[in-house]
Amino acid sequence: MERIERNLQTGEITTVPLTAAEIAEREAYKRDVLPKEIRQRIRQQRAAAYTTEADPLFFKAQRGEATIEEWQLKVAEIRSRYPYPQEADQ
Repeated sequence: MERIERNLQTGEITTVPLTAAEIAEREAYKRDVLPKEIRQRIRQQRAAAYTTEADPLFFKAQRGEATIEEWQLKVAEIRSRYPYPQEADQ
C-alpha cells in the first residue's frame, strides 16, 4: 500500500510505501468506523424512502384507500433496496 506525497517547495509528487502504523490505522478504520458510517447512510436512505413511499400507503390503508398488504410490500421493497451489510450477506 502506498500514499501520495507532494513536495510543497518543488511541487513534485511521489508515492511512498505506508508504514506498519499507517496500515494498521487504515485497517482499523475499515473494521470499526466504515461499517458504522455505511449503516448510518442506509438508515437515512431508508427513513427518506419510508417517509415518501411507505408512510403515504400506510395512511391510505388507514382510510381504506389501500391495503395493509400493499404497505407491507412497500416496506419490504425499501428494505431490500437499502439492505444493511449483514442482511446483504444472507
